[in-house]
Amino acid sequence: MTTPTDTQPVPTLDRLDADGIEAIHDTSMEIIEEIGIQVNHDRALQTLEEHGASVDAERIVTADRELIEDAVDDAPSSFTLHGRGPDTDLDIGAGDILRAPGYGPPNIVTHAEGRRNSQLADFEVLLKLAHEEDVINCAGYNLCEPNDVDQSVKHVAMLQRSLTMTDMPIMGSTYGEDRAETCMELLKLATDDPDLDRPYMAGLINTVPPRSLDTRMVGGLVTYAAYGQPTVISSFTMAGASGPATLAGSLAQANAENLLGIALTQFVNPGAPVVYGVPSSNIDIRYGSLSIGSAESALFTSFAGQMGRYYDIPSRGGGSLSDAKTVDYQAGFESMLTMAVTAFSQVDFVLHAAGILESYSAISPEKFVLDCELIRTLDRFVEGYPIDEEHFALDVMSSVDPSGHFLAQRHTLEHAEETFYMPDIIDKRSHGDWEEDGSKTAFELGSERVDALLASYEAPDIDPDIESAISTLAEEAMAGVE
Repeated sequence: MTTPTDTQPVPTLDRLDADGIEAIHDTSMEIIEEIGIQVNHDRALQTLEEHGASVDAERIVTADRELIEDAVDDAPSSFTLHGRGPDTDLDIGAGDILRAPGYGPPNIVTHAEGRRNSQLADFEVLLKLAHEEDVINCAGYNLCEPNDVDQSVKHVAMLQRSLTMTDMPIMGSTYGEDRAETCMELLKLATDDPDLDRPYMAGLINTVPPRSLDTRMVGGLVTYAAYGQPTVISSFTMAGASGPATLAGSLAQANAENLLGIALTQFVNPGAPVVYGVPSSNIDIRYGSLSIGSAESALFTSFAGQMGRYYDIPSRGGGSLSDAKTVDYQAGFESMLTMAVTAFSQVDFVLHAAGILESYSAISPEKFVLDCELIRTLDRFVEGYPIDEEHFALDVMSSVDPSGHFLAQRHTLEHAEETFYMPDIIDKRSHGDWEEDGSKTAFELGSERVDALLASYEAPDIDPDIESAISTLAEEAMAGVE
């Protein structure tokens, strides 16, 4: 009699041993204590000084390691990010993996049109795809850069759509207190929660390597933390450009920037939810260009997951990343590498989960849906398989002659569909069937999938009064802009 069991969980991909973690942490503390980090925001500097940090004439902040370590310890190990719809809440740091689409690309690449500047209509397409694809569970924020909208109010146009065209958890603008405040006002209406008693909207806070936090980003950090909304503190260090070419040096620098930012959130509002982010990568020294589909990018992602666990804070990193200029073999293998490492490193908060091309400079709806297929494939691998009498199927084996087959067995019909992952897009047919159907590439098949999802999209329910209030506030915020 076989004892029922299961496959083991996928081992966490930790590339550092305990000594390596401590060495990076200690070096980061030395950076904060001795070298310092510039903070270009008056209120933040005052807050840091009030809590015991030192600030010089150049706005360079230094602080004793105990001050920073104690503040980081105050950050919660998990939090729930609430969506507007039923069953959309995500327990970040407690088992749920947030997956949001690409963030910030100014260009769109499609099968029909090629590459062009992205527009608000493209943002809407990507938002609909995010709502329809089952492995995407956060609407994100700046899915693409709407070049046809005035940049001073684009955050209003995008957030209005995120709040009404989806019911998932969202992200909002962190570019200064003014934009962050506007996002909070819209959020209060959408959630019917004027006090914002729960986390609903995460905000990405990028540092400015080397060793700097800029005015607008810190303004967003302070605002989000004060409202108890999650901040995703992320050092986008580019090894060889904005950080040392040695990975250890860039890791220590990125870690120091993150820790100061995380400490600041806790000084503003102890217990405010926060995410530890390392979206860092390297440059290709031959061209001076950013390389996000690289092995080094994957190493940074592994570091993000491991250090998040070390500090007991949810982590952010990785995604389906590629430097490819179109949807091709390069886009596929780079995205599989970076997303697989993201999954196996147990990263909690995944931006750029789908669609990214050209080192963050472009996003493709076709790659978006193909990346979702990639994610489902990885999810199936992580799922594993049961081991018991039923699944050993010895009785079925005994009924099949040597050199026979299992195709006609009821057991096959009963188990194959639930056991084998059946991709919706990728062509698994014979060459003849594929050729007869038009010899379509993955790019073409992705285009068909995009069309099908857009045709099936239905906007989620929203109270008409709430939708009207959001529309009115958005119109007021955008008034006077041509």
